[in-house]
Amino acid sequence: MTMDQHGKSPLSFGRRELIATIVGVLLYAGISWLTNIFPLTAAEGVDIRPGVAVPIFFGLVFGPVVGFVVGLAGNFLSDLWTGWLVYPPDPATGNLLLDLTQGYLLNWQAGSGLMGLVAGLATFFGRRYRTLADHVRALAFSALGIVVGMGFAALTDIWLDGLTFDFVLTQYLIPAVQVNLLNTVILVPILLFNYEHLDLGSLAWWRSALMRRLLLGILVSAALPVALLGLFLTQQATSAAVGQTELIVKLAFTILLTLLFTVANAGLLAQGMLRPLLRLTDAAQQMEADALTRDEAADLETTAGPDEIGRLSQVFGRMAQEVIQRQERLRQQVRQLRIEIDEVKKAQQVAEITETEYFRQLQEKAQQLRGKDSPQ
Repeated sequence: MTMDQHGKSPLSFGRRELIATIVGVLLYAGISWLTNIFPLTAAEGVDIRPGVAVPIFFGLVFGPVVGFVVGLAGNFLSDLWTGWLVYPPDPATGNLLLDLTQGYLLNWQAGSGLMGLVAGLATFFGRRYRTLADHVRALAFSALGIVVGMGFAALTDIWLDGLTFDFVLTQYLIPAVQVNLLNTVILVPILLFNYEHLDLGSLAWWRSALMRRLLLGILVSAALPVALLGLFLTQQATSAAVGQTELIVKLAFTILLTLLFTVANAGLLAQGMLRPLLRLTDAAQQMEADALTRDEAADLETTAGPDEIGRLSQVFGRMAQEVIQRQERLRQQVRQLRIEIDEVKKAQQVAEITETEYFRQLQEKAQQLRGKDSPQ
């Protein structure tokens, strides 16, 4: 069975997966509950549901088991909070299994779970989503999951509710697949990109002045779209069959979540741009202090990305290695010169001693003493 970079099977379910499941269920349920006031006018019971990206994302990152549970349990909680689940159904059939399925919409809960499960099968081919091919693979499994999940949920209504195939196709299946695909194509690549580039271990970029400028620029640019979104949601929601208080609360939370999503994406984008710049700045400061090693300079060259900042890091890394090598050669030459200078000084000192009159007298006395001591 395929293992990921941590040596885990895509079907494993440990503490990490459990935490992810709980977070995913609550996210999916909460977002779906907030946005169920925006139904598609051309469909029957189908909402504009951006939260569909949640079980698909969790499946792509944490595997099919997590994706299935997040989709099923999150959709169940959302329907429960909205009041769509009624047991026993009216009219009841007397068949316990059939009444449970109809009352709790179990086929639609399972369909949502299947979206996350099928998307999660992509983890058998790897859990990293850095290249264009990785994102294409993720979207392909996501689209397949939407078709399978919504197809199962919609087509089983033919048997459960006695609906015609044409009605189910035009009112349930096609609208649900279209709106879910649209949300997935827009949101899932953003979520995967942010997940791959998120680095909570290094928070130095938060203190960067450039980061604050980038964040402010992105937020100002997003102000008009968010305002227009609020106007659009208000107009769409006026026709929804919900109370005025609930409508205001859901609209407020929807706009707030949109702003938070914008802030999070802006921050992560700034982080991704600033991390290599901060690393390059730190390397330049180390080089200035003569503390940058050759391995650190080589690492700058080999781990740089393909963009302009990456090429700058590569050039700086090569330049730093050349400077470090030149400095090492100069240090070696200086050490050699010091040795040679020390030897010259020693020779000069010896010559100064041996050339004195006193030293010559000592040599003569030594020779006389050796002559007296020698046998006759």
